[in-house]
Amino acid sequence: MGLSSGGFSNAVRNSISSLAGSHHDRRSRKIEEKDKSAGATEKELEPPRFESVKKPLHLLSLPPEIQLLILSQLRFADIERLRRTCKQLRYLATPHQIRVLMGPMKLQNELLGHCKSCLAYDECRQTLLLSNVTDPGYPLASRCVRCALTDGDPRIRFGKKVRLANFDTVFICRWCGWPITEPSISAYTNEQFHRGCYRGYNNALFFYFLLGWAQLSIGITGAALAWRYFRHVTMVFAPTLTSFLLLWFCFGVLIFRSNKKRIYHWTLLLELTILGLWVPPVYYLAVGIANSPNDPVPKSTAATMAMFALNMLFRLVNSVGNMFMLFQYDMTKRHRPNVRWWRRMIHPVVAFFVFWTYPQALDQKYPPDYL
Repeated sequence: MGLSSGGFSNAVRNSISSLAGSHHDRRSRKIEEKDKSAGATEKELEPPRFESVKKPLHLLSLPPEIQLLILSQLRFADIERLRRTCKQLRYLATPHQIRVLMGPMKLQNELLGHCKSCLAYDECRQTLLLSNVTDPGYPLASRCVRCALTDGDPRIRFGKKVRLANFDTVFICRWCGWPITEPSISAYTNEQFHRGCYRGYNNALFFYFLLGWAQLSIGITGAALAWRYFRHVTMVFAPTLTSFLLLWFCFGVLIFRSNKKRIYHWTLLLELTILGLWVPPVYYLAVGIANSPNDPVPKSTAATMAMFALNMLFRLVNSVGNMFMLFQYDMTKRHRPNVRWWRRMIHPVVAFFVFWTYPQALDQKYPPDYL
């Protein structure tokens, strides 16, 4: 074949090694396949592994025994708040279960000493209104003074008495509308006011006294200026004379009026009449000033015009105040809790008009009797 002895031996050696390598490859392949099949069989035989699910940690996940143990350490107000959270806690803390945890006597005292709305507790029951057996939810039917004022309880009216949960009957303060729960905080000379409220009422009376003399002085001065400089002008003289006479009549009404009968409708009519009488003189002076814009305004005319304007302003404020009192505005609303911001701004303004006009309206009885 043209091969040398060395080449022939190399060819034989290569063929033998290739046969041995192929045999080794087939054997290793069979071993690998056997290992794979054995591994798959082992995986199939292994039991499935389940991952543990973490439960949320909260009160409802605890056993009922531990939940009852926790409830036994809480106050009644906290238990009631939990009962109002969800149905599961409500079914857990049933009235029977609470009675077992606290005892009948303690539970009765707790129910009578808590407000049914805000669950505020008062051991002495001085800030709770008395509840009746016929009230819904009794014995948890009492309401604290704050919640009663917020909801507009009709039992709390200034000038009237209210019965508290400790069976005391107390007055409602005429200034702030809150009950006078203790005799030590009432005014010395008037049991229907708190001590601090009575000082505020006296300050309002003093302001009204000074204001009354100021109105009287301005009314007299305005009429005197009109008669001094415009006595020959009928449009000025006649209205100012009439308003001057009505001024003294109104002053007498303010002095001798009684607190038993309310005459706000008559005083309102009187104030509007005086206000209307000042319109013609002001109109006459304004037209005179407008017809001569180039001429300087005399000092007498300017002073008279200023007095006329002040008289009209005072009568206008008096008319607004009488109107508020005629519609029976409750002066204690400005001291109520949880008042909206716009009402909190309006109430002091209305109180200012009432105190300007007649602060003794706080002393009048309720409901009113009109003359």
